[in-house]
Amino acid sequence: MQKNAAKQSGRVKPKHSILLLLLILAFVGVIAVGCIMNYVQAANNNRQATELQSEVSELKKENEELQRFLEDENHDEYYEKIAREEYNYAKPGERVFYDSSFGNKK
Repeated sequence: MQKNAAKQSGRVKPKHSILLLLLILAFVGVIAVGCIMNYVQAANNNRQATELQSEVSELKKENEELQRFLEDENHDEYYEKIAREEYNYAKPGERVFYDSSFGNKK
């Protein structure tokens, strides 16, 4: 009877060990996927932080320029710059040349 019981326990043990091994592998797989997902999220966050940092530096430069404008008493240069760049104005007697081939590339 002891031999029969030993055979039965021997047969049951591999089933339990295989099941335990599969559970451990599944747990390790879930942990590995979680780590990979965290790594990808951290990389995305770093990329986004870099983009935001460059945007902040650009806005700081623009803010400094506007601050200088407010402190400066002569605003004529600023208005002239805006008129030339945004509205394509020119000074009286000044010749302005436009490159018509710029937008017509084939």
